[in-house]
Amino acid sequence: MTLSEATVEPRRTRGGAGGAASAEVPSWHRQKVKIPKRVWGSGHYSPGAVAYWAQISALAHREDGCRAGVIRLAEYMGDAKRTAERVLQELSTPGPDGEPELTTVRRTASDGDGETAERRVRSVGRGEHWAYVPVLAAKRLRRPLFRLYCALAYAVATRTPVTAAELAELLAVTERSARRMIDELEDLRWITVHRRAGAHGRHLYDVHDLPLQPVDDTPGAPDTDGGSAAAGDGGSLAIKEDAELTDESTTEGRGSFRRRRDDRKWVAAPVDTVSNQPEVPDTLRGPVRPAAPPAYAGPPLTLSRDAWDVVGPVLAPVADLLPDVSAFVMRRIVREILRQVRETGFLPEDIRDQVARMRGWTSEEDLTDPGRWLLGAVLPPASKCGRSGCHWGFLAHTGEPCKACAEVDQAVRRRGRDAHPPHTGARPPRRTAAWHECADCGRPSRQPIPGGRCRHCA
Repeated sequence: MTLSEATVEPRRTRGGAGGAASAEVPSWHRQKVKIPKRVWGSGHYSPGAVAYWAQISALAHREDGCRAGVIRLAEYMGDAKRTAERVLQELSTPGPDGEPELTTVRRTASDGDGETAERRVRSVGRGEHWAYVPVLAAKRLRRPLFRLYCALAYAVATRTPVTAAELAELLAVTERSARRMIDELEDLRWITVHRRAGAHGRHLYDVHDLPLQPVDDTPGAPDTDGGSAAAGDGGSLAIKEDAELTDESTTEGRGSFRRRRDDRKWVAAPVDTVSNQPEVPDTLRGPVRPAAPPAYAGPPLTLSRDAWDVVGPVLAPVADLLPDVSAFVMRRIVREILRQVRETGFLPEDIRDQVARMRGWTSEEDLTDPGRWLLGAVLPPASKCGRSGCHWGFLAHTGEPCKACAEVDQAVRRRGRDAHPPHTGARPPRRTAAWHECADCGRPSRQPIPGGRCRHCA
């Protein structure tokens, strides 16, 4: 089920709630754009393409249009250049109606030098439905959350009551994932959910143009300290060392603690132990052991706080296996997890459940290479039915067997049992399936019986 096409034109609303105020953001972040429903509601474009469509549409309102290059667009959206190129290529491909959403115009200056290409998005058609959303949401929110934000903004503007099941079908996720995304959007203060306040017990939503933050109504107490810092005695900060915090027992001039470099006269002279090793003849030497592979000399693995908040809970079920994973493989694992969360729309909780489930199914003897096991068998979603919530024939949330995969297996078995008969041609079959019987005793035989009687009856 999809959102109904309302007959009224979407109205522009600005968010507000008691006890909340908008966060301080630059003035240009308050710009709002119209995103047609064919972009965010058709399911043809990825969530990343919807966010880039909003950013390019906002830049196109300038006098010279959108002249930002690929690198600059990637910086605006907080992505890599390769991600921006892939999304722009997706928008430049003809859509379901044969028209591309993004058009690139190449220009040349009067002196013959090339200029940055101008990018134009396809405008909203007459009578077409759209969602009026701020460009700040495209920058701050995760791509799947921004697509959900567009759907809720359209539903609020057209006064269309929606349920979590309808939003899940629109976003191509499960109902449980849709509820989690709504809760996450509410925790980020982009929406306000009035639970069970609508007709038939449905939720009502308030969509805000800016993320809200709670306001403390109680006035703060006046600062009567009178010093340069909040000291308890009303004075300034201490300028002398506290004797109670200094362990004077460790600052002795002589003793077991050495504070300065000395002449190291107490160090014994080096001893030559090479001559103590017996020399082994070449005839008694075994095969030469190959040299150990060189250690990883690349850059160390570093993660931002936002990335660790996503990757840390996902890899919690296999935390004891991570010390055996090299830095290079660990970097690939982190990139795969972040790609699934940011581009494909998988929730970190779903990936964590899948990791924990696969860890329980795999014996310790088979975990000889944890990094290869995570990249090859755990993280890549594989399902026969093609649904996003199915992993290796089991549902991602409950772990129950997938009925759609079971039907696929049953159809494959039925296809093998009811296969068409072998082709008949001029070439006779090499082996026949018919049985030959003895004319006297009736004993069966695979090979033809000379004279029609077996050797026992002949």
